[in-house]
Amino acid sequence: MATDPIEAVYTFVERAYVRLQAGELLERCLEEQDTAPIQQWVEGLVLAGPQSLYILREIIAEVNFRRVQAGEDLGKVVSDFEVTMKDMGVLLDGKQNALSLRFLTPMRLLSLLREQGIIEESIRKECLRALRSARHSAAILVSQIHLLKGIEAYLQDWLWGVVYQFMRQDREGHFRIDPI
Repeated sequence: MATDPIEAVYTFVERAYVRLQAGELLERCLEEQDTAPIQQWVEGLVLAGPQSLYILREIIAEVNFRRVQAGEDLGKVVSDFEVTMKDMGVLLDGKQNALSLRFLTPMRLLSLLREQGIIEESIRKECLRALRSARHSAAILVSQIHLLKGIEAYLQDWLWGVVYQFMRQDREGHFRIDPI
């Protein structure tokens, strides 16, 4: 049985619209560092009942996409920092990640520079500036990742609740009462 091409277009447009709405709300959440904007929307969807299942799945997909993107951005921040240090003649251990960047304090970096014989003040200042910038960017991205993980867990909880509600309904949309 062939699907109606117009219905396929409507489905695509609906999904794109939901993703756009979710994206706008996620941006607000990230700017405000608060989950309230998306929670209000989701709670309204949950009240709509099981017909909101596909919308919840689309929102979760958008949250997951943004979380993965933030993780990739974090990896790029670390990688760019490593390249910057290499360009200035500083050898790092090659095992940099967001956690090691967090523990690389300005004092530790200055000590590393001293160990490697880098004493030029201009290079030292530039290394410290690069470290400060990388740590700042990494902190923002880590905060976003944590917030997105929290939103994702919140959405998963509601999704399971709606699935349960759907499973408890009969074909006419009435709740079944299970025998004791």
